[in-house]
Amino acid sequence: MTPDHHTLARLPDSASHWLHSYPAHLSGTWTLASGKSLRLRPVRHDDGELEEAFVRALSLESRYQRMLSGGTKVTRAWIDSMTHIDYRRHMALAVTTMSDGVEQFVGVGRYVVDAATLSADVALVLADAWQGQSLGRRLLATLLDHAKAAGVSEAVGVVLSTNVAMLRLAHSMGFAVTAETEDATVVRIRRDLRSVDVQPH
Repeated sequence: MTPDHHTLARLPDSASHWLHSYPAHLSGTWTLASGKSLRLRPVRHDDGELEEAFVRALSLESRYQRMLSGGTKVTRAWIDSMTHIDYRRHMALAVTTMSDGVEQFVGVGRYVVDAATLSADVALVLADAWQGQSLGRRLLATLLDHAKAAGVSEAVGVVLSTNVAMLRLAHSMGFAVTAETEDATVVRIRRDLRSVDVQPH
C-alpha cells in the first residue's frame, strides 16, 4: 500500500532547516529472535541513495505492490518525495542494518496526513529477504502508535487485492477491509486509531 507520490511531492521542504526538525528521539534498536540488531530511525532528507538502492533491490512483485503500478519510475523527483519529508504531515520510519560497514534499508513505513480529516494514508514495504520475520507487524504497530500520538484519528490505505501477506497483516491488526467498487484489483483498509494503545517498541 502506498500514498500518492504526487501528493508527497507537494509537501513543503527546506533543505537548510530539516535537521532542526529531525526527530532523532524516535530512533532506537530492535533485537530479533536470532539476536541480530536492527536500527529504527526516521528517514532523513539525505537518505536518497539508501532509498533508491532499497527500492531498486526489491523484486518486481514487491516493487509493484509498493507502487501499485508497474509504470511508476524511480526518478530523482520520486526519491525526493520519499525522503524530503516534514515529520508532521509526512512521517517515514526506516528499519536499517549494517552490511560491511554500510547502512542499508530493510524496511520503510510511512504515513501522510490529510489535514482536513486527520486521517493518514499508511504505507509499508520490506526488502524481500526480510519478509516473514514479523518485521512488518512490528513496523506497522510502531507507525500506528506514532500516528496516534501525533493526533491522527484514522489510518487508511489502498492494497493490491493479490497482496495476501499485507491483507492478512491488516486483518490481524484490526483493519477493516472493503472492496474498491471502481477497481477490483485493489481494496481499501481502514482502522480507527482512537482504539490503539500507544506503547514503546
